[in-house]
Formats: sequence, C-alpha cells, structure tokens
Amino acid sequence: MQPVRCIGMVANDNVGNDLSYPSSLFYDPAADEIYVTSPLKNKLVLFTADYFPYMSVGAGRGLHSVTSCYVSDNRLYACAGASKDEPRGHLVMLDGAFLPEGKIFFSGFEGADVFLPRKVVVGANGNIYVTGLTGVGVVVLDPAGNFLKTIEPRDDVLGVTEQVAIISMTVGANGNLYLLSEGMGRVYVYDRNEKFLYKFGQKGGESGKLARPRGLAVDDRAGRVYVVDYQRHAVSAFSLEGEFLFEFGGMGQARGWLNYPSDVCVDSFGRVIVADTFNHRIQIYEVVGDGAATAPVTALPEAPGAEIAEVEETAEEVSAPEEAVVATPPTDKRVDRDKAPEVLPEAPRDDYVLQVAFAREPEAAQALLERLAAGGYQVFIYEVDRGDKGLWYKVLIGPFVEKAEAEAMAARLKAEEKLTAIVSKR
Repeated sequence: MQPVRCIGMVANDNVGNDLSYPSSLFYDPAADEIYVTSPLKNKLVLFTADYFPYMSVGAGRGLHSVTSCYVSDNRLYACAGASKDEPRGHLVMLDGAFLPEGKIFFSGFEGADVFLPRKVVVGANGNIYVTGLTGVGVVVLDPAGNFLKTIEPRDDVLGVTEQVAIISMTVGANGNLYLLSEGMGRVYVYDRNEKFLYKFGQKGGESGKLARPRGLAVDDRAGRVYVVDYQRHAVSAFSLEGEFLFEFGGMGQARGWLNYPSDVCVDSFGRVIVADTFNHRIQIYEVVGDGAATAPVTALPEAPGAEIAEVEETAEEVSAPEEAVVATPPTDKRVDRDKAPEVLPEAPRDDYVLQVAFAREPEAAQALLERLAAGGYQVFIYEVDRGDKGLWYKVLIGPFVEKAEAEAMAARLKAEEKLTAIVSKR
C-alpha cells in the first residue's frame, strides 16, 4: 500500500468566487503555473506554483464554452464551443500576454462542421491533437492548424472490433501520446510519430480497474500514469508500462476525499493535482517517499492525519473539511505578465433562470450540463438539500434580465434540444 497525503485544497478563484465545477487542468512547466477550467464561470483560472489564484481569462479573450487548454511555446490553445457569435466549435489561440492570436476551425473530416473540441495537446513533433465530444477519435492538425488525419483506436467489445471513442489525452516527456477511453476503461499509447505501441487498463468497478475514467497525467520522473475515475471518485496510478500500482481518494467531502473528479495533472515537484469537480475545488496530493523536492507550499499548511490509504468502495468521510488558506501573492516571474488583462468585476445578479432538469444523481446533472455547455448554452448546476432525500441537482440556464428573454430561450430549448424548461426567478 502506497501512502498518499493530501497537502491541501483550493476552492476559490482570483476574485474569491467558488471554482464552480472545475473540470479540466493543465500544468505549464515553462511558467510553473496551473490552469484550471471553471466552465460555469466560462473562464480559465491561473494559479502560481504555490497555488495562489492570481488571474483569469474568459469571454473577453474570445473564450466561450471553454472546456480545456494547453500551453506550448508561450502560446495558449483553448477548446471553445459554439456561441452566438461563433456557431462552430474551434480552438482559440492567445499569446503570452493572453491577447488573441487567431482561431482554428475544423474541416477535412466527416462531422467537422459539428465537431466540438474537448481536449487539446501539442505533440513533440509540433502537431496539434484534439479530442471532441462527437467520438471521431483524435483529430491531428499540423502546426498551422491544417487537418492531417484522425487517430482512431479500435478494440474488441464482446468479440466485435469497434472504433474507440477518446475522451482525453496527454503527452509524455519522450513524446509518447496517451489516449484515454472512458467507454473502454483503457489507455492507448502511441509514439511521437503516431505509431501504436500498447494499451493498458480494464473496465470495472473495483480496485485496479477503471469504471469511468475522465482524465490522465504522466509523471515521467516517478514513472507513473495517473488516471482519474469519475464514477469511483478515485485516482489510479499505473507504471508507464501499464501495471496497476495503487489508488487514492474515495467519495466524500472532507479533506483528501473526492466527489466526481474530472481531471488530474502533475507539477514540477511531483505533486498530483486533482479537479475535485462536485466538491468545487482542486486538491493537491503528495506521494509519500517519492523523494520529490519539498518547496514550501505557503497556501497549503500541513495537516496532522492527512494521509489516506488506498480507496475502499464504501469509504466514509472522516473529518470536517478544512478551509484553504490563501497565500500572499508571489513575485511575478512571467516576462509578459504586466500585459495581462485585468479581471473585471462580476455583472450584477439578474432575475430569471430556466430549470431544465432536477436530478437526484450528480452524474446525470453533469452529463446534461456538458451536453448543453457544448451547444453554447450558459448552463450551471445548483445543489438543493432535500433533507432525508439527500442532495439533488438543478440544471439551470441563464440568468436573464427579462422574462421574455427567458421564455424565448425556453422555446429554443424545446425546438432544438427537445427539453421542457421552467422559467423562474432566481
């Protein structure tokens, strides 16, 4: 059993608001920064190496329905969904000062006109790799954004060979591509020239297996691949060759426990950062005995008893969650940071919302949220404590200043999405 310690949690963005269902993570080793996608706020929140949220970028920089990002050669690539101004999904490119450099629209393959990007990475060969919500595999673009081909893994399902849908991916230090299939519970590994090497992982709901994996990260120094399992509320660790090593997490709200996590990344000290989506926070873990550098983490004080063992399916919460402590802003190290945009104050609270679902299961609410967000709707989830019936989840669209505007959107939802929405005051 490998001991893993949660060294802290961060639950707020740069202006003090909740992170609101953080869904995607990216660690930029060049700038030593962490990007957290907050889809309900429609922005990327940037954290320094000691987990201080110092700024965010969003719609003001052309990011609409943003799902993830990747930084390469001081250029930010962000996956953007459809919006009123841009009816097609696309990639947005920003320079080192977060100023718009251009957009990449998809063409050259079947379904390109409705392709909605979910995850993007830049390979060691300079090619751009994009997964989508439509299950076409991985779209490969050249450095200029021109379509080259698709990578479409195939695997056996009950004796029948089928195309595998890829939900996420990452790239190792040697240029290997790691493609993750939620449906198969498996990772497919390709070399830097896009040649298939091997696969690992097994579908299942017990330790060592993957029920609904949603994100992955490679720690080349420690020789591990970390995979987040959304359904089992856990993070599994594998060797680079695919041997299962250990896991940590378990469903709960206290420090160290997880609630439908969606993504993972590893920083320069080997710390494992997890997007704890339904707990509205990120959590930072340390694998005990790794021998990683121990730079001070001023935002995350040591907590006695923070170690957690391997996941048990019936793990119970152990203690009340601690408040995250905000660090003093560190010294600015990025060359073009002084050109970064200021964060504007939030707009005043509006009057009307549309309720499109009231779900008991968080998975159902999250699935509908992702579907509507990909279609360009401003959607969010509101938790309702129903006492003995537990937590329920309202899926809401809005807000709207005028009731007539909300009613018009309700009519559009019925026509385009076959959903009946209830107009109500916030």
